[in-house]
Amino acid sequence: MKNLARRILAGEEKAYTEALVGLSGLTELSDLGSSIHFTIHNPKLIECRLKVNGQQAVPAELKTLTSTGKLSVKPMPKARFHEIYQDYVCSCVLRVAREVFAILPVEGVLVTASVDVLELYTGQTTEQPVLSVAISRTEIDRLDFEQLDPSDAVEGFLHRGDAKAARKSGEFEPVTPLMPSDLPQAISEYMDANELLNSVRQMRDALKIEIEKLNSQLATTAPPQ
Repeated sequence: MKNLARRILAGEEKAYTEALVGLSGLTELSDLGSSIHFTIHNPKLIECRLKVNGQQAVPAELKTLTSTGKLSVKPMPKARFHEIYQDYVCSCVLRVAREVFAILPVEGVLVTASVDVLELYTGQTTEQPVLSVAISRTEIDRLDFEQLDPSDAVEGFLHRGDAKAARKSGEFEPVTPLMPSDLPQAISEYMDANELLNSVRQMRDALKIEIEKLNSQLATTAPPQ
């Protein structure tokens, strides 16, 4: 475990993969969808493609108790059905991000959720991305997961799509997934050891020049002894 931790802190891609497979609760997320695929872009940024369960994840019926205590079963109103399903998809995205942040020292997670969508012009069902969200560690640390609404929380992140169904067709609107190039530079770019060393050297040289200038100015303005 110590060796794995050292490799993770060193930014080793294989160590990241081992941690995601063996240490996280992501294996329990199989109930959320049929597949989860990760791409490690750099030690700061991980991308996840999540296939979530279809609309059968939400009951088609609404059950309530009448004033006399009897069970009333009615078809779920479409608006309510899609509202619940939207929260379901958004909560899946947030869960994946939390699991990744819990075990890896990354600064950002890019999560794209896909569902089966009926293509009206072909009549075929295909997997299409419907929500793509970029989540930073700083942003997610500010959330109160005991109180938040998943859909409202996603609105606060850089995202594409809203996992809402179209009114006419009842199907989701596909989106173009976010790419690392769409993210803030601090998350999308990673400075390796050589680049970091060169940056430190440049800062040192610049600081040295500034100190020499300051010493020169002090020497010319200092009163005679």
